[in-house]
Amino acid sequence: MRNVATWVARGRKALRMPPRYVLGRLLDEARVQAKRPWTFVYPNVLADRTVLGDSGERSLARLWDRLAERPFFLRPADRAPWTAAYRRRFPEEPGRVIAAAERLLRHEVDLLGSGPVALGSSLPWHRDFKTGREWPIRYHRDIEYLELDRPSDVKVPWELSRAQHFTTLGRAYWLTGDESFAREFTAEVDDWIRGNPFGRGVNWACAMDVALRAVSWIWGFFFFAQADACAHAAFRERFLRSLFAHGAFVFANLETSDVNGNHYLSDGVGLVFLGELFRHADAGRRWLELGRRIVTAEIASQVTPDGVDFEASTAYHRLVLEAFLTSYLLLERHGDAVGASQWHRLGRMLDFVQAYTKPNGLAPLIGDADDGRVQKLGRQDLNDHRYLLSTGAVRLQRPDLKAAAGQFWEESFWLLGPDGAAAFDALPAGAHAAASAAFPEGGFFVLRAPSTHVIVDCGEVGMRGRGGHGHNDILGFELFLDGVNAVTDCGTYVYTASREWRNRFRSTAFHNTIHVDDEEVNRLVGEDALWQLRYDAVPDDVRWIFADDGSYWEGGHSGYRRLSGDVRPRRAIWVDATGSIVAFRDRVDGAGAHRVVWRFHLDPDCAAAIHENDCSISSSGREVWFLNGVEQPLAPRLEAGWVSRGYGVKRETQVIVVDARLSLPAQFSFLFAGTRLDGAGRRAAMEQIDLAARRASAPARG
Repeated sequence: MRNVATWVARGRKALRMPPRYVLGRLLDEARVQAKRPWTFVYPNVLADRTVLGDSGERSLARLWDRLAERPFFLRPADRAPWTAAYRRRFPEEPGRVIAAAERLLRHEVDLLGSGPVALGSSLPWHRDFKTGREWPIRYHRDIEYLELDRPSDVKVPWELSRAQHFTTLGRAYWLTGDESFAREFTAEVDDWIRGNPFGRGVNWACAMDVALRAVSWIWGFFFFAQADACAHAAFRERFLRSLFAHGAFVFANLETSDVNGNHYLSDGVGLVFLGELFRHADAGRRWLELGRRIVTAEIASQVTPDGVDFEASTAYHRLVLEAFLTSYLLLERHGDAVGASQWHRLGRMLDFVQAYTKPNGLAPLIGDADDGRVQKLGRQDLNDHRYLLSTGAVRLQRPDLKAAAGQFWEESFWLLGPDGAAAFDALPAGAHAAASAAFPEGGFFVLRAPSTHVIVDCGEVGMRGRGGHGHNDILGFELFLDGVNAVTDCGTYVYTASREWRNRFRSTAFHNTIHVDDEEVNRLVGEDALWQLRYDAVPDDVRWIFADDGSYWEGGHSGYRRLSGDVRPRRAIWVDATGSIVAFRDRVDGAGAHRVVWRFHLDPDCAAAIHENDCSISSSGREVWFLNGVEQPLAPRLEAGWVSRGYGVKRETQVIVVDARLSLPAQFSFLFAGTRLDGAGRRAAMEQIDLAARRASAPARG
């Protein structure tokens, strides 16, 4: 039985929704419950002829060989030339891939912050192995998996069942021909089918996970199609029937809403993969038609015209971009052209990746992150998104993306093959220009100079004001200066495993912004509404100028206008052309006395020390400074904080805190610099930001 808290949270949500939406959800629920008998009957009535369609084959075992010849990113016939080219291009990677695959043979995994764990001979498909919680095998709609009063995390069994490690086993098999990797693939598939009856159990509770599991199985199919371990007719039949059933399930359980997000898109990606594989069957053609319609339409719905995923998260931007890019490439492999408008907007998404990538090659930790991927084809850092740029450089023939990518990444190789690598090499070479960039419709602004990178968030809260995967981070920023990743967002840590930590990591206090009277800039809907925020903080009067002598940005928000005195925070940032100084001027307009707190969360690899009203920040032998401005200096202190670079992992860090009781209006200026500037240097920096502010107030902007 679903717990009371969950029903109360859903009831409150329903009261805030339009009546038409609530009625639609009730009808959807009725349709889902009507499918309950179908779930138990479908596997028994699924006839081989349905799967065979008009393929011309007489058995599923024979169909296997026909499907292995279908267009895909790679095919069994590619193995010898591809692996030879791979070894030449990535000479150090084969050993690492094989070692990782050998750990998988021992069922050693590292998922969602678990650290290396040996799972034993039988994989725990239904258990959160981090806490021991195991979900029952019952009709998927009857399973309560959020469990906010327990430390359990349903994402753990979901992640294991996504089977995204099949690409590691597959690459190791291609590189070695060792049948032990293929036997592990077949053993895991058979064990999963036995342990997860169609439509029952926690691994059928979310259509997105069903879709992404199907993607992984299809990658495994093309890696292992000619392996001896896959030669048995009985295995081929079980595999194809189960994979076909995955398509039927996703088609019948699309995750639609009044505002569709990455779940619905992932459903569409799964249908594209399954539809292209089974396009000889009537059902497969229906899946393909629907999947293609979803992935081509949603890019205009979920991505702003300037190329930012509307969920206000860099990690989800990567997931969504990967979903669009992978499905579009697969459609083109089959001769299903994707329109120029879709490719144009995808190019803008790549522009955003190029802009937000810091000089250390990593993405900022803005918004939610759950390590989600469509497929995993390389071993790059979790927060390194540059593989998307090398793939995009080849498809869009863009030398600027090649330069920003820095290399042809392993992920790109397995999508595009040796021909893709040659096309990447043939693109004109050139230095990557570290240019500032504005994404006003997406709400992000990047100020750059040599060795300096600032990204500031001044957009809506996410998902068109619903919250979703966005945080209370408006006017927040990340700073990379003079070789030091100095100021960072805090990341996500966990979702349902702890409502307390979930809400802390998305709170105003966990971001580098202006915090007034301990109030959230966007109020929480409720402590159990983990993916909702009120849209209080609407961006206000955003301006920017990117010029030869430096980059300037300013903006404010309405989130605190509900407080007494009509409180209105505003932030201005100036990056000088050399990149040695980043100046801030924060103003809080309004009336009355208020507590105003500034927090600057430092990268966990940094060490900080207070020097009177300034603070030194050091990392790997390099040092930058946090400096008070020239008016109304406020003494900083250091506090303990937390940063999560990946789901389920948090590290303690230091936070520079400036805390004052001020009579509004009030102003506070501060700088980050490569050296400890004297008074004259600080005044000169403030004069530059004032000059830029006057220029930005002129009629012409941009």
